[in-house]
Amino acid sequence: MGETYGFTKLLILALMVSTACGRTPLDNAAVAADGAAGTGTSGFTQISAGAEYACGLRADGSVTCWGDNSYGQATAPAGAFTQISAGWGHTCGLRADGSVACWGDNTYGQATAPAGAFTQISAGGTHTCGLRSSGGASCWGEDYASASTPSTVTFTQVSAGGTHTCGLSIDGSASCWGYNGDGQATPSAGTFTEVSAGAFHTCGLRADGSAACWGDNSYGQATAPAGTFTQVSAGWGHTCGLRTDSSAACWGRNEYGQATAPAGAFTQISAGGIHTCGLRPDGSAACWGDLAAPGP
Repeated sequence: MGETYGFTKLLILALMVSTACGRTPLDNAAVAADGAAGTGTSGFTQISAGAEYACGLRADGSVTCWGDNSYGQATAPAGAFTQISAGWGHTCGLRADGSVACWGDNTYGQATAPAGAFTQISAGGTHTCGLRSSGGASCWGEDYASASTPSTVTFTQVSAGGTHTCGLSIDGSASCWGYNGDGQATPSAGTFTEVSAGAFHTCGLRADGSAACWGDNSYGQATAPAGTFTQVSAGWGHTCGLRTDSSAACWGRNEYGQATAPAGAFTQISAGGIHTCGLRPDGSAACWGDLAAPGP
């Protein structure tokens, strides 16, 4: 993970790797062999990259996942969903009736969703958070450093990271809680339109389209480039953003090419462990880094 990583951080990463994958994140052959390839790369309306796998939401509401399936995180249940979120070793989806269904690693209860209706869901390292219709955040799973103990602020969006969580308040300010060893839970001042929590860093999108990041910057993942964006996504050690011209830009850790975005237009982007996936205008999925898009 690099010499700048402290002992506490290494322990947390080891925990996430062991629970999410059951092996080191460098086992490329295992990643390629695990999981179902699905039924092709087209017809997606949303995509979410996890630790060593990814899931896509199709136009009919069904979910297709591919990549590592050590804990069943890439085996999506039947039925229709309106939103999905891939974490480190578990996945959660929001159904049309507002209920949440999760699958995969459940060592800490992160895949045991509470009853009731939600409007948005976010799967993190070993915890999950969701946004209630009232604007309150509800979290479950491991409560390391109070990552699953949300603020009482009313939110419009919530994002679960490695061992911390951030939410976007109704006034546009960011509020974070949980592990803060690198300042990932100490947001920048000002207002945002979106927030994305990664492993040990967080990024937010400002109203003027600029990106601001805080927390661990060992690989430059918290040093956002200049320019305007329409979406931002914080991964394990890298970050990606969707520019106003629909091109993708990534920065940070790049030993597997996860931060080398391909040319062309995208409508959505998601940074995962050591890979990134993006959604093309035609509904096809494109992935780069240590995970390929599903086969035809």
